[in-house]
Order: sequence, then C-alpha cells, then structure tokens
Amino acid sequence: MDTCPNAENCPIFTGLLSDKVMTSKSYKRQYCEAGEEKWSTCKRYLVKQKYGKCPPDLLPNSMKSVEDIGMKYNL
Repeated sequence: MDTCPNAENCPIFTGLLSDKVMTSKSYKRQYCEAGEEKWSTCKRYLVKQKYGKCPPDLLPNSMKSVEDIGMKYNL
C-alpha cells in the first residue's frame, strides 16, 4: 500500500474524524492510501507542500485554492 508521506502526523488519518467513521474511511481510501496520484490532489498535502504546515481542520477535498487557504489561515 502506498500511503501519503504526511499520514503519520495528519489529523484526518490519525483520528480527527473518529466520530465520523465512514467519512474518515472514505478520505483515507480516496486520498491517504490511494497512492501518490491521489494524495497529491489532497488540499492538506498541497498546503503542507507550499507552506510547510497545514491547519488541523482543513479537509482533503476543500474547494478553496491553496493560496486562499494560506491567506485564510495566515500561512
């Protein structure tokens, strides 16, 4: 299995959505564990690549651009 290199420290992967089991599993399957082709489309991954950090509450499928996220969270 080809897992995102950020998964170990990612709140989405490690339990932020523990009360939403199906949503969590879906994100993990769709992004975290789906290989580089998929995790490289995750907004969390993209934001961390650009800014070196990622807001803990950002979801992988955010509709905001990386730049808009950076501005919103003062990254």
